[in-house]
Amino acid sequence: MTLSLETIRRLHAWRDGKPTPRGNVLNVHITEPEDLLILTFLRMGGESRPWGVAIGTLAEGPQFFTAPEARNRELVGNMMVEVGHLLLSHFDHPDYSDIGPTEYRESIRQVWLPGGTHIEMLQNIAAAYARSRWQRDDIDTLRSLGNLCNALFIENQRPGQQTVISATDALRDCYVFPTANIRQGHLGHLLGWLKPAHSRDEQLDGARTAERKSVATVLNPDVERDVLQPLVERWGLAQKANDENAMATAAQGIHDALTSELRARWQETADAVEFLNADSRKRNVGLRDLVQDSNKYMFKSWGERALREAAGEVPYWPNVFSDNNTRVAGREFQKRNASAQKARYLLVHGDRELQREELAAGHGVIGTVTAVDVKHKRWTVTWTYPELPTLKEADNLAMAGVPSLVLAVVSVDLDSKTLELKPKWSREKNVSGQRYFAADDGRWKGRHLVLLDDAAHGLTERKAVTTGKKFGNDDIVNLLGQNARRHAAYDFEGRVVVDAPEEADVS
Repeated sequence: MTLSLETIRRLHAWRDGKPTPRGNVLNVHITEPEDLLILTFLRMGGESRPWGVAIGTLAEGPQFFTAPEARNRELVGNMMVEVGHLLLSHFDHPDYSDIGPTEYRESIRQVWLPGGTHIEMLQNIAAAYARSRWQRDDIDTLRSLGNLCNALFIENQRPGQQTVISATDALRDCYVFPTANIRQGHLGHLLGWLKPAHSRDEQLDGARTAERKSVATVLNPDVERDVLQPLVERWGLAQKANDENAMATAAQGIHDALTSELRARWQETADAVEFLNADSRKRNVGLRDLVQDSNKYMFKSWGERALREAAGEVPYWPNVFSDNNTRVAGREFQKRNASAQKARYLLVHGDRELQREELAAGHGVIGTVTAVDVKHKRWTVTWTYPELPTLKEADNLAMAGVPSLVLAVVSVDLDSKTLELKPKWSREKNVSGQRYFAADDGRWKGRHLVLLDDAAHGLTERKAVTTGKKFGNDDIVNLLGQNARRHAAYDFEGRVVVDAPEEADVS
């Protein structure tokens, strides 16, 4: 989005005294309640592994799991085994589900989290368990959980994906809030703005009150200090004294306190989903293709490997910390670019607000067909907006709302603000019940059109494939990016002191 447009939108929202809808459609997919899992975490200050977890579908409600001492690796591991069974079952891991993962589903399996800190916990879990060499009977469950969390964390970073959804990001994608960017990272603050109120000041006060309570993975300092710290100390003293009754009493108190906090975070995420479900706006038609892509990506990055592992094979699981070499990193960079271009391409034609953003950035024009060369099938279009588009010869333009009608840019005259275009279709076409003339039909003359830059995501996808290929040992990318695992550490005098291990034991 452009900063100028966003500033105008926010000023309008402030004038109205409430959040305003962003565009005339919703650009976030919401799956069926039984397929929508809400996942929230709590962690002890300074620790990276979960202290408590709330997990459950929108249809069935949450289950709560806690450990009385987050620094106790064994207790946290036991808790995460139980959580792992539920998360792996939701995504149809073949060892925990009768269905098994599949590339094609009528309804996508989603996981919703309150915000960014909860999504970061997915990577923390992956780092703790995906490569763990911990000697315990249920280590396979923890490893499978770690690999799934790694796949979910990676998928969350792919533009346009509809599998891992941050509730704060979803609300910001659908509404314009009259408040500072930094405050929009707080889910309670956003929900406070969305609650009905009599005046702007009343809504502002509600939002400010809501943001005083943490919805992140850490607790409010006073709650952790005054409520939980005494209980944890009591549990530790009881453990040293081998007093099982005192341990159980303290553990129950810790569980109750953490459950109250987890429930609030789970419910706020559910409230965000329900609010979006109640929105009367239609879903962007481009979401259908994005959902299909999300199913395919998730199956390729995780489901296919899980099936192979369940069959007794040893699949390659992506490294939690690195792409291993620059060629893989380059390929993934191009794949992300392609996903961003494709998501924009699919959504922009179904959303007029996104079209305004494209035009304001110069990625298209609003104009009139002033001449139609029937013999050579060439059009002359005179544009009125924007003042200076970013178009050049050989670019492609698509009609807004009809991405299948594409025109190639033959020439651009900035002085007269005219384009010479060559349509890439010939005969009359029928798209979604709307009839469009043949390219050489003179009735196109005088038509007012919105033409948008046609993203070449297919070309970028081919770049990703080419980047990922290995051409030989002399290739410049290989020379710059030797496998980091085989690098040696050197002291200041240049002597080899230790070889880097193939895989680090991060458990």
